[in-house]
Amino acid sequence: MIGIFDSGVGGLTVIKPLIKYFKSDIIYLGDTARVPYGNKSKETVIKYSIENTKFLLSKGVDFIIVACNTASSLAIDTLRSIFNVPIYGVVESTAKVACQFDSIAVIGTKATIESNAYEKTIKMFNQNASVQQKACPLFVPLIEEGLIDDDITKLVAKRYLNGIQAQALVLGCTHYPLIKHIIKEIVPNAQIIDSGTSIINTIDKNMLKGSGKIEFYATDSPENFSKIGKLFLGENFNGVKLVDLEEL
Repeated sequence: MIGIFDSGVGGLTVIKPLIKYFKSDIIYLGDTARVPYGNKSKETVIKYSIENTKFLLSKGVDFIIVACNTASSLAIDTLRSIFNVPIYGVVESTAKVACQFDSIAVIGTKATIESNAYEKTIKMFNQNASVQQKACPLFVPLIEEGLIDDDITKLVAKRYLNGIQAQALVLGCTHYPLIKHIIKEIVPNAQIIDSGTSIINTIDKNMLKGSGKIEFYATDSPENFSKIGKLFLGENFNGVKLVDLEEL
């Protein structure tokens, strides 16, 4: 069974291909009480990531996917040093797909971009790659509010993305595929690379097989979570349970 955590609803974009291709058994935690992670310190992101991982392990998962790009950038090494289970981060898997291109743009939260994790990881695989990075801090709050087709989101996206020229555009936040249609309109000539489809190329496929049973947990605002969950996953979304991590 797979444990997946994200700062909010963004990790649903990682779940979607796991359900579609493998019918994986999943425990998902969205830390909606503390979203976004992208404007918080490294120490805080590590603290939250440890608490999230402990919760998932208490549910009996066999391995963890850190669906949050900010947590993957800042906390993955600490998690691997503490917990004796396989832990996969979306930065590594997405960078492995992106490195086939020589001209790459990366968009993400402030913390992810400032960590420089994507550029460093991409250049591990392709030293000649040209990598430009852009922080888009308003995307996560807008998506968490469910404004995925709103004119405000479209205006913000144009403000952030106008002028980007690259062969590939990495969505360096798992929330961003929820507005992929808007992003594609603004950057039509770039190959869009997202974490959800990239992660399945990194993990042993035998670890992903299951019956398709999924449990969703959120630390706050289950109504908002449910609204987006139903919209994005359809019949595969079966409701969300509220959890208080401080009580564990």
